[in-house]
Amino acid sequence: MNYKLIAWGLGFLIIIVLIVFYFAYSKYARQKVARHTVNGLERVIKHTRLILIILILALAGDLGYGHFSNSNSTVHLNLISRTGRLFSSVKNKFFDKSADSSSSSESAKKARESSKLASSKKKTKEMTGTKAVTIVKNYYAKQGTESDVEQYKFIKSKISTVSQKKVYEVGAYKTENGKLVQVHDFEVNTKGKFDLLY
Repeated sequence: MNYKLIAWGLGFLIIIVLIVFYFAYSKYARQKVARHTVNGLERVIKHTRLILIILILALAGDLGYGHFSNSNSTVHLNLISRTGRLFSSVKNKFFDKSADSSSSSESAKKARESSKLASSKKKTKEMTGTKAVTIVKNYYAKQGTESDVEQYKFIKSKISTVSQKKVYEVGAYKTENGKLVQVHDFEVNTKGKFDLLY
């Protein structure tokens, strides 16, 4: 609906009413009988006032509605889309309850299985004395710096005085004067990193 066209039409009608009022007022003002003049002028003023009030109210309503109709229509469309989304979510909750319950049970089962796998992997990745020895031995085998060390041995697991965490003590040994002597001491933490104490 073209609200601007309606507003122009109402404005044009107001101008026509004012022109008609002017000619009617002039007609009754020229009469020579005072009683006819007073009665005619009262009727013209009363009718013109009523018509002008109706037209001005219609013009104000048209301008106001035309101004706010665009924002109202967007709000209305947003409200419709939100209501549609709410209805579809409610429908899914009530009518697809069985499907949701089965899918939730399947997802819970998968979660339990994955947690079991993770715990089993964690158990396999847990540090042991043998792994600690292997870590230190492989490191120096790659570096080639401790070629005189004959063997690495796991000594004990303990709490480190430096980090205050559990570590695995590994010793590096070589033969001196016919005896196996410890030449280095390592602390391997649970993450597989180690420190050389001496």
